[in-house]
Amino acid sequence: MKIIIAGYGRMGHEIEKTAIQRGHLIAAIYDTQDDWKKKPVPEADVVIEFTAPDIAPELILSCLNMGIPVVSGTTGWNDKIDTIKEVALRNARTFFYASNYSIGVNIFYKINRQLATFLCNMQNYEVNIHEIHHIHKKDAPSGTAITLANQILENCRRFKSWSFENKKNNSIEISSARVGEVPGTHIINWESEIDSIEIKHTSHNRQGLALGALLAAEWIQGKTGVFGMEDLLSEVTTRNN
Repeated sequence: MKIIIAGYGRMGHEIEKTAIQRGHLIAAIYDTQDDWKKKPVPEADVVIEFTAPDIAPELILSCLNMGIPVVSGTTGWNDKIDTIKEVALRNARTFFYASNYSIGVNIFYKINRQLATFLCNMQNYEVNIHEIHHIHKKDAPSGTAITLANQILENCRRFKSWSFENKKNNSIEISSARVGEVPGTHIINWESEIDSIEIKHTSHNRQGLALGALLAAEWIQGKTGVFGMEDLLSEVTTRNN
């Protein structure tokens, strides 16, 4: 594959390294908005985008309009994602989005949904989510924490919303911490007066995220539509069985 990397921070560097290890070609690297204005856009099979929430929507739309498939991992712009998906579907483009590309996190998602189903009718349990990331992360709460909260809402109707560091009635409270160079930790705690049930995912580095994004980029080749990690993992699981 010929890959354009959009965003050359920690994730961009990790994607570059992993892509080369997997035998792919880096067609171009764009780190800033000015880079896109100054450098011509080469032919490419995919853009892998980890930029910032304030520039991601416009950048993704531009790439889709050029006919280049996009794998996006930027979080913090959920209010615009439906528009992107609609454009991709209407114009037969290819857009793959995930709030977290780690295979381990996506297994964690499945456990989270199942636990929410088990505990939903046990009114004595309340739930909260705590996430920890490096000090350079610009959005809070993390996209992964929001995904986890929305999964609980979908599987446990007694909670009506999630709230960020401001507990409200019938809500799932999310709290955040920004510490050092922590790649990402997410903790879900179901607590009652009797006991607590906690599930936790800890990323030790960014390799899993980069690998997941590249697996997504490889998987969408020849496909059109809007996809996510559930689509990728479902096909991989079915094939392996």
